[in-house]
Amino acid sequence: MGSYFTPIRVVEVQKLETAQVYDQVFEGLVKYNPKSLEIEPALAKEWSVSPDGLTYTFTLEEEVYFHDNECFDGGKGRKMTPEDVVYTFKTIYTPGPENRAYYTFKNTIAGGDDFYSGKATEISGIKAEGNTVVFQLVEPSTIFLQKMAAVFGVIVPKEAVEAADFTPVGTGPFIYDKKNSTSEVVRLAKNPNYHGKDVNGNPLPYLDSVVFKYYEHGEDPMELFWAGDMSYIPNVPVTKISEVLEEKIGDFESKPPKYILISEPQLSTTYLEFNMTNKTLKNKKVRKAINHAINRQKLVEKIMKNQAYEIGKFGMTPPLPKIFKDYDFEGIEDVSYQYNPELAKQLLAEAGYPDGKGFPTLSFQFRLGNDHYLVASEIQNQLRSVLNINIEIEAIEFNDLIENQGHGRADIFRTTWFGDYPSPETWLLNAYGKIVPSDRSLPSYVNSARFQNAEFDKLFEEGVHASSVEESYKAFAAAEKVLMDEAPFIVLWYGEDMMLVQSNVRDLETNGMRYLDLRSVYFKEPTAEEYSEKKEN
Repeated sequence: MGSYFTPIRVVEVQKLETAQVYDQVFEGLVKYNPKSLEIEPALAKEWSVSPDGLTYTFTLEEEVYFHDNECFDGGKGRKMTPEDVVYTFKTIYTPGPENRAYYTFKNTIAGGDDFYSGKATEISGIKAEGNTVVFQLVEPSTIFLQKMAAVFGVIVPKEAVEAADFTPVGTGPFIYDKKNSTSEVVRLAKNPNYHGKDVNGNPLPYLDSVVFKYYEHGEDPMELFWAGDMSYIPNVPVTKISEVLEEKIGDFESKPPKYILISEPQLSTTYLEFNMTNKTLKNKKVRKAINHAINRQKLVEKIMKNQAYEIGKFGMTPPLPKIFKDYDFEGIEDVSYQYNPELAKQLLAEAGYPDGKGFPTLSFQFRLGNDHYLVASEIQNQLRSVLNINIEIEAIEFNDLIENQGHGRADIFRTTWFGDYPSPETWLLNAYGKIVPSDRSLPSYVNSARFQNAEFDKLFEEGVHASSVEESYKAFAAAEKVLMDEAPFIVLWYGEDMMLVQSNVRDLETNGMRYLDLRSVYFKEPTAEEYSEKKEN
């Protein structure tokens, strides 16, 4: 068992930084299986659903404790109760400019929106009864459990949330090590009081600690990985692909291998969003012209070195039929955008800018990083070449970029959106007009393009409140077709991660959501016999 208790070091370079840390520190009532993405018990050991689909009853695990922390009396973590679940959802339904959790649960739990607006002092649709928590929904939902499994549904204690010096405190397998963490390195320590057990009854987690390291430049951690000082890199930078596939190929093909390479389609969409408050960009023909002027195939092949699942020839929802079975990807593709420079020029002329004459310079912001710059520079060149228009590009540090997007401090932004749960809803929420603040001075962090269209909103709501997956997909696909016609976004490509794992890392499951569950990860050196057995099987 000694090999189990070796620290794992995890490098993270993408948008999911906070979520992947929180998935180790916090738990919700239910969780995703890290391999299949099916819903499994977590803080709730079981649940039931009423025949009408409106009532969910969760029975909680009985011996679950929050992490030891100074926010509790004597610094000792107390037992989690059903009242903590009620309190958590009150925080979800509390107004705040950065409260994305509310938009996930908006118009979902009975009485939640009344609590949010101040019309009620309690959420009528949540009741703690003994060791159970009962949720009453506004309407049946095909994805309520998926929303509960997302990072927005994790259970938090009042003491930590309301402490003067907030520290993440949950019930998860690892404890946030505030003393030894910085803005660049987050350290997590094993939770000795964790309630989880493996199939043999052994306590989880196996690891003593987890270290997340953040890098603005994706190339920086590669040498550390080759030296064995990093266990996992979730997304190989495009500038390092040749190094992986050519220079190090022997280390992957040896028996046993030194490293393991995993390539997997992601539930992610990379796109550009227009600032819909810009006078020039309010002209739909301008937006369509720019859409048709971008050669997505060239971006993916030349700049991304084919590190993408598919070019952006569909809508916002990643074209993964195995996950979104029977979704109308073909119908959406028919109204989406292909590279067509002649049509792009015609549309721009019809918009009043023949050959780009009189077209104002637009500002384009993107995340700091070499591969991001290469993509932005190529887009800048393509628009200059096809439309004779100028785009000023600017690399911005990640946190500043999020702030600038929310306040609309540029004309075009690059965004990569990872699904919070496997439903088209999580991508289309970015275009839902009813969440845009009426006051322009307030930030709009979710629909940061500030796109508003009544027909889209109607279809989106139909999808959210549909009584079956089939009905929801029909409405969401129709909404995507409206979105493509209105063109507030330029879909560039759909993600595919090339991941690197040291071969001694065991039970690290990967999935399309980049959901990490490190509870049962351990270390054990591979042997040649193992790989001989795999070949025979």
